[in-house]
Amino acid sequence: MQQKISAKDRIVQAARQLFAEHGFHRTSMADLANFAQVSVGAIYRSFPSKSEIIREIILAETQETLGQLKTAIEQVRSGEVGGNAAVERMIFQWVSERSDALEHEVVAEAHRNPEIASMITEICGQFRDLFRILARLLHPGLGDTETEGVAELLLACLFGMGNREFTHPRLTEAQTAATVALLILRGAQAIDQ
Repeated sequence: MQQKISAKDRIVQAARQLFAEHGFHRTSMADLANFAQVSVGAIYRSFPSKSEIIREIILAETQETLGQLKTAIEQVRSGEVGGNAAVERMIFQWVSERSDALEHEVVAEAHRNPEIASMITEICGQFRDLFRILARLLHPGLGDTETEGVAELLLACLFGMGNREFTHPRLTEAQTAATVALLILRGAQAIDQ
């Protein structure tokens, strides 16, 4: 028996789709209410502003990605998965499970809204911390600067891989993941030696 989706969850799901299709500022609360099949009042009871809706979207997506990264680190640490396979799998997820348009809306809003910018800065710090751990697990001999470089490169991949939709790449998602992981790890290995 399937549980009913709460009004708050319907609002967030509707917002994801409408913000991606029409943009954050061109989506009215009435449009959102209609799409989510709730009243405008229900939206404001759950979220005082559109910024709070986008904040909820960022938190949900970030927690999922951070969880996947933590799992990958534990799998590498335990020897369950090799480093190359873990990095390749992470990059493949970033390439294939992204909503490009929504991501662009969030980044654009961060340029206008200091609260959203601060939230993204904090989230990027969490990713950098985990990428540093992964870099040192894979290449214990890396110095601080090189470890930071690997963390920055992985963060750039996380953000940049969401832009593949409109760039028409020559490589498939799987080829991209395999090649980028190999290049990152070879680069780190060359520095480590």
